[in-house]
Amino acid sequence: MNLELFNRRAEMLDTVCKGFQPVVVVNQLAKKYNISEKTLWNDWGRREKWVPILLASRHFSGFAETQGAKVTLVEKGAWSIFHNGNNDNAKVGALKIILKSVEAHGNIVLSSDVLSRIEKIEQDLAKKKLMEDKNCENQ
Repeated sequence: MNLELFNRRAEMLDTVCKGFQPVVVVNQLAKKYNISEKTLWNDWGRREKWVPILLASRHFSGFAETQGAKVTLVEKGAWSIFHNGNNDNAKVGALKIILKSVEAHGNIVLSSDVLSRIEKIEQDLAKKKLMEDKNCENQ
């Protein structure tokens, strides 16, 4: 992944996670990076492939924890509105936010799980290579 692509994806993920709608983010990034919106939408559609790479980078160290904390705060606020609100529309809106926050939290947990699995695979491969190198030296 080249540096411009990395920065663009990092900016896209960070901005969407701050609460901006993907439509707005795609429009702004298309202008900023002078690329088509279609390219950005295609990239956004494949985010399950590149988000773990971003989260594993030092640029996003602690990102999952920070986003998890934000999602928890939003969810608490939505539950408060649901229980204390006197307007049915507000309660329905709060439930929608709760559902989205549960989905977002699940995605964060899955991303973290994927990263830990990748790290374990890398460690296993390094051990295997070391064993193979030792076997070659002994023969």
